Amino acid sequence: METYECEICGKKTKTPTTAVKVEGAEFKACPECTKLGTVIERKAPQSADKAHGAPAPARPGNTYGGVSKAKPKNYFAGLENEIVEDYDAVIKKAREAKGLSPEDLALKIKEKAALIKKIERKEIHPEESVIKKIEKELNIKLTEAFDSSQTFQHQKSNGTTLGDIAFVKKK
Repeated sequence: METYECEICGKKTKTPTTAVKVEGAEFKACPECTKLGTVIERKAPQSADKAHGAPAPARPGNTYGGVSKAKPKNYFAGLENEIVEDYDAVIKKAREAKGLSPEDLALKIKEKAALIKKIERKEIHPEESVIKKIEKELNIKLTEAFDSSQTFQHQKSNGTTLGDIAFVKKK
């Protein structure tokens, strides 16, 4: 049986969550938390061309035999690796070891020199495509394995959560 997770309180429930708007933000909420916001009703898009009759009903993307098989979005898909914390120093050290200036490295990887300089000053985090180019050119490793299963597990928090605030306002 499929389980659903409330994005407000974090409870797992067997009943489907409902889309609600709380202070301008949209959440998927359990039946208890739907009281904290306004339920968002999804309407079928209206056709501008009335010559062909009534618009077709809206159909979810994942259907099988008319039954929706909605899968929750995994926002962390593809994030198995994360950039090392001292990426700026690693890049600069490897670049200097090869006798390259930031301009030379930029030319070799077909990027702007300003980008290389900003990365080495840790002003920006490089995109994945740039990371791969730098790793290949300098023969270094800038990413490390990232275990999202342990990082994003529920842990008892001493701080205030959205659920705490929502229930305080309810009183």
